[in-house]
Order: sequence, then C-alpha cells, then structure tokens
Amino acid sequence: MKMLEGSCLCGRVKIQVPDEFEYMGNCHCSLCRKFSGSDYSSVGGISSDKFKFVQGEEAVTHYQKSAETELAFCSHCGSSLYSRKLTGGKHNIRLGILDSEPSQQPNFHIFVGSKAPWHEITDDLKQFEQGPTR
Repeated sequence: MKMLEGSCLCGRVKIQVPDEFEYMGNCHCSLCRKFSGSDYSSVGGISSDKFKFVQGEEAVTHYQKSAETELAFCSHCGSSLYSRKLTGGKHNIRLGILDSEPSQQPNFHIFVGSKAPWHEITDDLKQFEQGPTR
C-alpha cells in the first residue's frame, strides 16, 4: 500500500496515512470555512487507527468544536491539519497538507445550502444540501 506524507506550513508537524481514503469531498459549511480560511475545505476521511504522526505531535493544538468533533492545527504556523470524529473513529485530513498525491480526488460537495454566497460550484460532482446520507 502506498503511503501518503503530509505536513504543516512550517514543517514541524509531519503525518503519514495509507492511500486508502474512505471518502474525499468538499465541505462548504460555515465552520469548515472558518477553520480553513477558505471558500470550502477539501478533506479525505480515514480510520483514526491508520493515521500516524511522523514528527511534531507535540506541536499540534486541539480545539473541541463539539462533543463529536475535535479540530487540530499546528501551534507554530497555524496550519489546519485535520478534524477527528471522536465517537466515529475517523480523521478527516485536510487535503491541502498532503505532500504526496493521492490516487483519489474529491467526488462530492456537502453543506452546499450554507456555502459562501460568492462561491459558485462549477463542477459536476454530487452535491448535498446538508451532509451525505450515509
């Protein structure tokens, strides 16, 4: 299995995950927009037991967004790294931190009902008004 490497802007935090994301998509909710500082956040979901720090775990700060979700960022450069679903056992890796190219691409948009008003989705990917019905 090919392994993917990822890192923060300053390079203090380095992660590794297998190239086997269970899903990849773009989230347009207002909370992801705030955490990413962008129109939307592209993430890949993977089981938490497959997520590995290569270095810099001590440089990661966690923010408890909700009872279910914890956000992680580099305490030195501020790079948004991932969200962790505490009861679901998933890490949603911010695809922008990947230094290696994954074999998949995002194939859906979620929370398009609350997308940034200036953003127009122009691709043909599946869209969900809220979250997917998994």
